[in-house]
Amino acid sequence: MGFFSAIADFDQKQFDALDTKAGAASSYSRLRQQEQDARWTSRYLGWHQGDVLRAAIPVYRYRMRSWPDPSYDPGSWGLSGAIGDECSPRDSLMVGGCIDRRTGFHVDEGARTPGELRRLLAEVAKLAADEDLCLVFPYMYLDTKEALDAATNGRIVWAQLEREAHLFGLVDPDWEIKFPAKIRYRLRQDQRTIANVPMTVGKASWDEVDSWASELIAQHSTAKGQEMRPEFVSDRFSTWQDNPDVDLVVFTAEAAGLRGVQTILLWGNELEIYEIGLGGEESKERFALYLNLLFHLPIQYARAHQGIDHIRLGSRSETPKSRRGGVFQELHGGVLSIAETKALARSGS
Repeated sequence: MGFFSAIADFDQKQFDALDTKAGAASSYSRLRQQEQDARWTSRYLGWHQGDVLRAAIPVYRYRMRSWPDPSYDPGSWGLSGAIGDECSPRDSLMVGGCIDRRTGFHVDEGARTPGELRRLLAEVAKLAADEDLCLVFPYMYLDTKEALDAATNGRIVWAQLEREAHLFGLVDPDWEIKFPAKIRYRLRQDQRTIANVPMTVGKASWDEVDSWASELIAQHSTAKGQEMRPEFVSDRFSTWQDNPDVDLVVFTAEAAGLRGVQTILLWGNELEIYEIGLGGEESKERFALYLNLLFHLPIQYARAHQGIDHIRLGSRSETPKSRRGGVFQELHGGVLSIAETKALARSGS
């Protein structure tokens, strides 16, 4: 057991097999790309038993004074008390991840018992305690949160941050038939709405649409309250395009002078609906474009390509997703205070 400076020190297949719950966002190749971001210092607590990798926990330290993504600021999470306020960028050690608002926890099931996991966490705590840092656990799934609670005797202060929607089991030929009647009716109603609007749809590479899609995605996100600049959108998708293990696919649709774009990421057996850009005012044409881009084109693509069993629908807009079969998984953010981090470090000495 010890700290490593690069993810390349681990076997990729073993690393990815430890936890796939966060998908491409926490995969070996995505975290390897993150190492290139000079704003962050990354290290990994690794534990091998012989040739078997039992754990590889990334930890990140931010070099700047303000958070690059406000959604990672513990002070904005609504944690009880003022604990989030003591975790400024320079006073925090991020455990597991620092981008994409989903965190995998690369510890095998046998090492998630309270005793084994506490031993691992104590090593991370020692690293943090040496510099008076708190431990921050961003966007953890519920099963990981519960394992961390058991290992720390409930000392981590948590808040629920988001709920991620999913569609599972798409390789089943009877996938749609197994939904309740209300959901089947909604999906058929969508198809009628789409069919009633003359629409041109296509599939493209990112390079083919970047010149206009970056602007459209940025405008759409800004209108939804997430201010974004087109050049940042372009850079983000260029990074995904350079990822050797992820395929970036773009759906386009046009109707009545409106244009829309939907990006998807393909990793392993799953399809992730990533970012949408859709202009114009509310209308039946715009609604039809929305339904097709966000739901029906990705579903059709997944079912036409053997092996895609899982669609990530993302967070927010829960009502339309639940009405179309989406099931939700909670994502939680937690903080172990500086004092509790030092106590945990001492317990492992």
